[in-house]
Amino acid sequence: MNELRATVAKHKATVEGFGSGITPRLATAKGEVETLAQGVVEQVAALRPSISASLGALLTQVNATKVTLADPSPRFDALATEVAGHQQTLTASSTTARTQAESLGKEATAKSQGMEAQAKSSVESSQGQLTALQQQVAQKCDADKKSFDAKLAKRKGSKEETEARRAQGYALIDQTRSQLTQDLTGVGSTLTAALAAVLVRLTTSRDAATGRSTQLTSTLDGAVKNPVSALKTLHQEILNAGTTAKETHKQQQSVLEGQRKTLVDQLMAAAAAAAAIVDPLDTQVAPSLTAGKTQADGALDTLGKTIGGQVASVTAQLTAVEKLIEQVQKQVETAIKTVSGTIDSVVQGALTAVETVKAPLKATLEAAFTTLDTLVATVSALKQQVMALFEALPQMLEQLQTLFQQIVGSLESLLERAMGLLDAIPAADLPKPLVNPAVQGISQVVGQITTQLGTLSSQVGTQLQAVQKTIVSQVETVQTQAQTQIDAATTQAVTQMGTLTQSILQGIEQATAQVGQIVAAAVTQIGTVKDQGVQQIETMKQQVAARVTPLDTQVPQRLEALDAQVGSGIDAAVQAMQTARDSAEGQVTSAKGRLDSQLGGTKTSVAAGLTSLEQARKSADTSLATQADSALAAFKQRAEGLKTGAQTQVDSISTQATGQKPQLLSPLDAIGTQLQGGAFSKPVTAANGRVTSALNALGPQLDALAS
Repeated sequence: MNELRATVAKHKATVEGFGSGITPRLATAKGEVETLAQGVVEQVAALRPSISASLGALLTQVNATKVTLADPSPRFDALATEVAGHQQTLTASSTTARTQAESLGKEATAKSQGMEAQAKSSVESSQGQLTALQQQVAQKCDADKKSFDAKLAKRKGSKEETEARRAQGYALIDQTRSQLTQDLTGVGSTLTAALAAVLVRLTTSRDAATGRSTQLTSTLDGAVKNPVSALKTLHQEILNAGTTAKETHKQQQSVLEGQRKTLVDQLMAAAAAAAAIVDPLDTQVAPSLTAGKTQADGALDTLGKTIGGQVASVTAQLTAVEKLIEQVQKQVETAIKTVSGTIDSVVQGALTAVETVKAPLKATLEAAFTTLDTLVATVSALKQQVMALFEALPQMLEQLQTLFQQIVGSLESLLERAMGLLDAIPAADLPKPLVNPAVQGISQVVGQITTQLGTLSSQVGTQLQAVQKTIVSQVETVQTQAQTQIDAATTQAVTQMGTLTQSILQGIEQATAQVGQIVAAAVTQIGTVKDQGVQQIETMKQQVAARVTPLDTQVPQRLEALDAQVGSGIDAAVQAMQTARDSAEGQVTSAKGRLDSQLGGTKTSVAAGLTSLEQARKSADTSLATQADSALAAFKQRAEGLKTGAQTQVDSISTQATGQKPQLLSPLDAIGTQLQGGAFSKPVTAANGRVTSALNALGPQLDALAS
C-alpha cells in the first residue's frame, strides 16, 4: 500500500508542480512583456539621466574649476604683525636699557643716602662718647682734688708748705683737665671735619652716577623715539597696502566667478534644449506601449485560467484515488490488528505454559541452595574446631623460650663472675714469685668453672631437645587430627554437591524439553494466522493497484498537452508586445541621435570656456603674487633697517649702563668699606686711651705731693 500511495503522491506532486509552475511561467511571460514595455520606457527614462549625467558632469567640472585666487592680504597682515613685533621688541629693549640706566642713578642715590645716614649716625655716636669722656675727666679731676685735700689734711708739716703743695697739686689737676679737654675737643672737631669730607665724597660720587644715568637715558630716548615712530607709520602703511591688495583680489575674483557663471548659464540652456527633445517622447511612446502591454497581459490571464481549470480536473482525479487508498489502508490496518491480536493470544498462552514448567525447577533450585547453606555452616564449624587444636601451641613455645632465656642468663652470670675474679688480681703490681702460685691457682679454678659450664650446657641442650621433641610430637598429633577431620568434611561436601548437581541438571533437562514443545506449538499457530492475514491484505492491494497503474500513462500525456498549450499562448502574447516595442524604439533612437549631437556641441564649447577660465585664473594669481612680493619686500627692508639701527644703539646703551656701573659705584663702595671699618670710632677709642693714661698718671703725682 505504501508503494501505491507513493505512486499516486508522485503523480499528484507532478501535477501540482506543473500547476505551480504555470503561475511562474505566466509571471515570467508577464515579466518579459513588462521588460519589453519597460525597456523602451527605461530607454526614454535613461535619456534624462544621460542628459543629467553629461550636463551634470560638465556642471560639476565647471563648479569644481578653481577660480579662487590666493588672497595676498594675510601676508600684509602678517608683515604688519611682524613690524608691530619689531616695535614692541624695540620698546621692550629700550625699557630694559632705560631700567638699567636709571638703576645706576637710583642705586647710587640709595647707597649714598644710606652711607650718609650711617656716617652721621656714627659721628653722633662718637660725639656722644667724647662728651661722656669729658664728663668723666671733670668728675675724676674733682674727685682727685677732694682726695688730695684729705691727704694733705693728714700730712704733718707747716701750713705754708701744705698750702704750697695744695697749689701745686691743684695746678697739676687743672693742667691735666685742660689738656684732656682740649684733646677731646680737637677729636670732636676732627670727627666733624671727617664727616663733612665723607658727605662731600658721597655727593660727588652720587652726582657722577646720576649724571651718567641721566645722560644714558637721554641718549636712549633720542635713539628710540624716531625709529619707534617710523615703525608705527610703516605698520599703518602695510595695513593700508593690505587693504588695497584685498580689494584688488576681490575685484579679480569677482571677474573669474562671472566667467564661471556664464558657463553655468550655458549648461542650463543646453539642459532646457535637451529636455525639449526628450519630453515629447512620453506622449508619443507611452500610449502604444501601454495598449500592447494590456493586450498581452489579458491573453496571459485567460491562458492561466484555462490551464488552471484543467490542472484542477487532473488533481481531483488523483485525490479520488488517494481517498480509495486511504479506505483500503484502514481495512488493511483492521486485518493487521486482528492477526496481531490472535498472535498475542497464542504467545500469552505459551508464556503461561512456560511459567507452569518453571515452578518445579525453581523449587528444586531453592532446595539445592538450602543444602549449600548447610554445607557452608558445617565447614565454618570445622574451621573453629581445627583452630582450637592449635591454640595450646603458642603457650608451650612461650614456656620453652622463657626456660632457654633463664639458662642462658645463668651461664652468662657465672662466666661474668669468673672473669671478674681474674680481673681483680693485681698481677702487675706483685713480685713474680708471689704471682705465679696465685695465677696457677686461679687457672685451676677457671678450668673447673669451664668444665662445669660445659657439663651444664650439655644438660641444658639435652633438656631442650626433650622439650622440642615433645612439642613436635604434639604438633604432628594435632596436624593428623585436623587433616582427618578436613578430609572427612571434604568427602561429605563433594558427595552432597554431586547429588545436588545431578538433581538440578535432570530438572533443567525436563523443563527444557517441555518449553521446546510449547514454543514449537505456538510458532505453528502464529505461522497459520500470519499466512491468512497476508493473503487477505494482498487481495485488497491488488484492487487498489488496478486503479493506480493506468495513471503512469494518463498523467504524463495530459501534462504534455497542457505544457504545449501554455507555451504557444505565452509566445503569442510576447510576440505582440515585441512588435509594439520595435515601433517605439525607432522613435527613441531618432531622439537620442539629435540629443547626442546637441550635448556634444555643448561639451566642446564648455571645455574651451574652462580652458580660458583656468588661464585667466593663473594670470590673475601670478599678477597678485608679484605685486604683493614687490611691496612686501620693500616694507620688510625698511622695517629691518629701522629695527636693526635702533636696536644696535639700545644694546650699546644697555652695555654702557651695565659696564660702567661698577666704576661709578666703586667710590661709594670704598666709602662704605671705610665706614664698616670704624673710621669715626677709631679717634674716639684712641682719645679714650689717652684720657685713661693721663688720669691714671695723675694719681701718683698727687700722692707724692701729699706725702
